[in-house]
Amino acid sequence: MTRSSPNGHRPTMRDIAVLAGVSPGTVSRVLNSRPGVGDDTRARVEQIIASEGFQANASAQWLSTGRSRSIGIVFPFHTSELVLHPIYPLLLGALGDAAEAAGYDVMLLNVSSPEKVGRLLDVISRRRVDGVVLPASGVHDPLVRKLLTLGTPVVVIGHRVRADGVGWVDSSHDIAAYEITRSLIESGRKRLTLLNGPSTISACRLRASGFWKAVKEAGGSVKSANEHEVAFDTDAAIDAATRILSAKRDRPDAIIGGNDLIASGCIDAARSLGLDVPADVAVSGFDDRSLASHTNPALTTVRMPLQDIGQAAAQMLFAMIDGDPVLKRHVVLPTQVIWRDSTPAAR
Repeated sequence: MTRSSPNGHRPTMRDIAVLAGVSPGTVSRVLNSRPGVGDDTRARVEQIIASEGFQANASAQWLSTGRSRSIGIVFPFHTSELVLHPIYPLLLGALGDAAEAAGYDVMLLNVSSPEKVGRLLDVISRRRVDGVVLPASGVHDPLVRKLLTLGTPVVVIGHRVRADGVGWVDSSHDIAAYEITRSLIESGRKRLTLLNGPSTISACRLRASGFWKAVKEAGGSVKSANEHEVAFDTDAAIDAATRILSAKRDRPDAIIGGNDLIASGCIDAARSLGLDVPADVAVSGFDDRSLASHTNPALTTVRMPLQDIGQAAAQMLFAMIDGDPVLKRHVVLPTQVIWRDSTPAAR
């Protein structure tokens, strides 16, 4: 039977906190099985919750703590486009699992138009979410500054934001691109092309940085090196790679693709021109999509720690929301090069 508090109403989280001699935030942690509460305190709060017949609900939590127990995951495009991108569904799953484990709900939001930006800011100003994750923030994303103005805890994935107060989690795109490029050069490739994705994407800029670092270090052993930009689309990559591989002079003997879709397009283009992969042209990609192991030949690519990225971003955001110390607001997690038959064996 649910008891009433001394004022005649059903007990609230604040009532439980007063009876236990703790803060409402501590009661919230106990209710959601979150860390940061001592065993004795947790046992005392749980005993009072049971004896008072307290039942938590979203409204009570908001009234007692000023929090919604929800986080927003914001994408700058239509929600339907999520399934077309190789990494966002996996990131979304990791974020959602971490939120559920911590007792948070997830609100998926998109800002595909200026009107949507206004609606998002309204959602935040009404405190319907306690913090925001931006998994697809661009190099010049104005949304970050607007969220900071509202005092919203923000964690960005895949873009190394310089603004103070913003947390970010990324992976070592530059190191992976450097490792692949250096291996290709060491295997005797002398004419290299980076067929990269859009330069507005931070990951692509990092991949270019790693590529050019390896080329510069190689000095005169590289006869030619260049970079082209193409959409993350197989058909667009086939067109671009066909032009590049049809060149009469300095035809590349290695192409580093900006992602697996681009790389698979390069393999198709090479085959249509009668070129052998990797004997005539080595090809590599990024993301390690399921298609990478099924191309012919199987594609050398880069696996990103998407599950770890999502978990790290979520935990960072929860700490920022709770006002807990955040040891590292800038996290770079390691990638892994997956060597397959589309490139010569790594040395």
